[in-house]
Formats: sequence, C-alpha cells, structure tokens
Amino acid sequence: MQDPRKDVLTIRNLFPDRIAMRLDEPEQVDMVLGDGARDRGATCELISPDPATGAGVAFVRVESDPDPVRVRAGWVTDWDIRALADRCIPDRVEWPEVAA
Repeated sequence: MQDPRKDVLTIRNLFPDRIAMRLDEPEQVDMVLGDGARDRGATCELISPDPATGAGVAFVRVESDPDPVRVRAGWVTDWDIRALADRCIPDRVEWPEVAA
C-alpha cells in the first residue's frame, strides 16, 4: 500500500506477513507492521533516503513472531549486470551506455 493512513485496503489484516520500507512518520510503522512494531525496534522512518545506505532496507514482521526483523536486499547495478552478461553470453551485441 502506498499510504498507510488511508483505509484503502480493507482486507489489510488478511496479510499475516508484512514488509515496511522507509516511511515518513513514526506513527505509520504500527499502521503497516501492526501495533507495537515500532516499540519493538522497527524504526522505518529512520531508514536513509540515500541510495548508498538505505536502498533495499526494510523491516519484516511475520505472523509467527511479533518482533520485526531488519533486512536488506542486495543491490545489483547496471554495470554489475553487464559484466555478468559479458562473462556468460559470448559474442553478444554491445549494450548501450547508461548514465550513472
């Protein structure tokens, strides 16, 4: 959901596992992850907007455990993908340049 303050998703409670990335306000954490999630450590409003430090960071709460866990997904750049393709696909057409 894009705005946790709006009750646009009336079946919200049917989703037992929840993921929250960077949020604007501390109050939104409990709206997304459930009551008390922020008090148990899910500080989503403190996740950095800087892609170098905040990209892929989130807090996850699963149905079987009320304590949220901080996670970070891996970040793969366009350069990394091209380098992998160069090694794995011989004699391929050159990729166009992408501004960094």
